[in-house]
Amino acid sequence: MIVELISTGSELLLGDTVNTNVSWLAQELNKLGYTIAYQSVVGDNPGRMSEVFKKAAQRADLVISTGGLGPTQGDITRQVLASSLNRSVVYNDDAMAEVRQFFKRVGREMPDASRREAMLPDGSSVLANPVGVAPGVVTVDGDVTYILLPGPPGEMKGMFTQSVVPYLHKRFGSQGVVTSYRYGVYNIREIDLEERVMDLIKQQSNPTIALLIKKGYIELRITAKASSLDEAHRLLNPWDEIIRRRLGSLIGRKLDISMEETLGNTLKESSATIATAESCTSGLVGKLLTNVSGSSDYYMGGIISYSNEVKHRVLGVPQDLLDTYGAVSEQVAKAMAEGAKRVCNTTYAVSTTGIAGPGGGTPDKPVGLVWFGVTGPYGTVAHKANLIGNREDIRQSAAELALYYMNLYIQEKGDK
Repeated sequence: MIVELISTGSELLLGDTVNTNVSWLAQELNKLGYTIAYQSVVGDNPGRMSEVFKKAAQRADLVISTGGLGPTQGDITRQVLASSLNRSVVYNDDAMAEVRQFFKRVGREMPDASRREAMLPDGSSVLANPVGVAPGVVTVDGDVTYILLPGPPGEMKGMFTQSVVPYLHKRFGSQGVVTSYRYGVYNIREIDLEERVMDLIKQQSNPTIALLIKKGYIELRITAKASSLDEAHRLLNPWDEIIRRRLGSLIGRKLDISMEETLGNTLKESSATIATAESCTSGLVGKLLTNVSGSSDYYMGGIISYSNEVKHRVLGVPQDLLDTYGAVSEQVAKAMAEGAKRVCNTTYAVSTTGIAGPGGGTPDKPVGLVWFGVTGPYGTVAHKANLIGNREDIRQSAAELALYYMNLYIQEKGDK
């Protein structure tokens, strides 16, 4: 069944509000086996909103909109849908009962303006709102079903879960399942990764395969649609085996768990500890590690050595290394990691030193160059990355990669 999601509200087009509703709805509907083929965003303009509804009716079986169900003059979604379908807007007893019930529940008097929330396109039915005031609306027109949901995310999610899902099951039955395996792939360019899985890309049908650039890694996702979860897994598992065999340690994690959790689990398995020495990331690596509850079991602390003076005085980086190779170098990255391990008395340590930009780059050391030092019982190694994006993109990517390189070190060196 083809679905179009429509988000209404000029605030979405102006950039004042981030549209989290559409991503959440898409995820939930995919779990139920529905095909999200189109997404539209339209402002609070009756003419343009009507055009969007009419266009959706030409290409979708199910049209779900969010926003514009409140009591004010600016809440026009019900009226616009009615106009688009050449229907009148009529008073709906069930909708009014829902509105009255809300105000009774919260012990407040219903304002006259809320009567607007009971004016629905003729022939519509009502979806209960377990969180807020405005009832949801279901309008069927020929082969197309329209579902109107409120815009506030809390109300929308509550109504979808408690009212829309049961309605869809009763009306349309099971649509099967859509499920994905998602991998975080590190230390490889997108074009090179594509080449490694080109045969899968060319033959894809069900499952499908996609590559998505993220900060510090590439998401590789394979997705299957089937009548049951077990059948979907049977479709995905052969591809999973191929992908793991071809990519090996480039797969840093499956994306149902963060890199900081992955590294934390690795450290806890061997009762090991870690420290950080950060220059260009300025504490982001430590922040990621401490995002995980219980990280005090293995993360002992870190040094933000932004200046060469602190690199030398606190971490013990030899001055001749700084003078000869510069702060952004393999030699200094290694010395920083060794210094953090010594100062914090840990099993392992990881360091970052780089040029986040927008200034400071040179032909030999361009913006985006980052060196990572990793040290532990198996010696000290360094990794180099040339990252792209703005200053914050580079810093966040570097922090993610630092955790990957640390985890890779433990996994590869520890297995030998």
